[in-house]
Amino acid sequence: MKKSPVKVYYYYDLTDTDFFCRLLEKRFRETGHDRQMEFINWNCYKTPPGDDGDIYIYDAVAMTALVERGFLHELPDIINVSDMFGWTIDKSKVRKKTYGVPLMMCSNVLICRREDDRGIRNVLDLAEPVAIPLRTMFMYYYLQAFCNYQDRSGRDLAVMKRLVELTGHKGVIETSTLKDYDGIRKFNQRECRYFLGFTENLRLFDPGDYVVRLANFSEHDEDQMPLFMVDYASISNRVKEEKLLDCLDLLEIMTDPQFIYELCTAGGELHYMLPACRSVYGDLAKADPLYNELYQMLLPEENGVFRYGGRFYKDFYKRSDELLRTVVEGMASGDLEKERSGNEKDIDRH
Repeated sequence: MKKSPVKVYYYYDLTDTDFFCRLLEKRFRETGHDRQMEFINWNCYKTPPGDDGDIYIYDAVAMTALVERGFLHELPDIINVSDMFGWTIDKSKVRKKTYGVPLMMCSNVLICRREDDRGIRNVLDLAEPVAIPLRTMFMYYYLQAFCNYQDRSGRDLAVMKRLVELTGHKGVIETSTLKDYDGIRKFNQRECRYFLGFTENLRLFDPGDYVVRLANFSEHDEDQMPLFMVDYASISNRVKEEKLLDCLDLLEIMTDPQFIYELCTAGGELHYMLPACRSVYGDLAKADPLYNELYQMLLPEENGVFRYGGRFYKDFYKRSDELLRTVVEGMASGDLEKERSGNEKDIDRH
């Protein structure tokens, strides 16, 4: 009887998704497996996956929604996660159960050239134009600001107002999506000294010495609750018997340090991704000592995983656009005392 293929719904926005798929299948074959693999590119932010998947790779912001919809299998204890940053495991549980292994992390960071560094500690200290993908990331910025204040004083909305001001305000609703983001060019051509984005953007910058700090969406000197977007791999709830064993082997391959190192250096160059596997950082730092600083950013146990509730697919981006318009229109009218988005109750404070 012919074996059914392993269907992998994979995160569409790794720096080199084709390389990831090729490397994963290559390692699968090298470990003696002959089951066919089928890779399905999936935007985990926009829609749930198909229910025919065997492995799902996704951002943790959607984890609770995927669990509540019955997609994910609780992670068996046989998967070794001892090499992962502890908080990526402890703070990713849904109702005290672990559903996925962390692969890569991502954080909003503020980047500048070392010669331009003025020791900026939070976004409210910025007083000049900054390259910011505002519309796509608006709700992530807002919830990070909300978690820093945990009150209804309006200080979180003041942070969002400042971000809109830093983009230049004009056309921000239409032109500040990641898809249309022109920040790399602006930064490389020195139209702005600061860049708000991800560590992965470093690979697209001109050669130089850069300072990278966690973006702090508050008035404090330090982020009171750092949040990271974390990519996880999970097994489908529908997988049974022999295929389940193959899927477990694939998860073990994906968390193997050598596999992760090759993924982070695909094509012979650093991609500046942040792997969840701690032991990889020493080798990555040999290629660029900046990885020593990035590693230190990831050590604190107060780091959190960016999570959202079960209604993620129903209202996360809808509410985000509503909030952005509220802030922009409130600035135009001089009245920013508008009703909040209502999303606060849906963030999992991990």
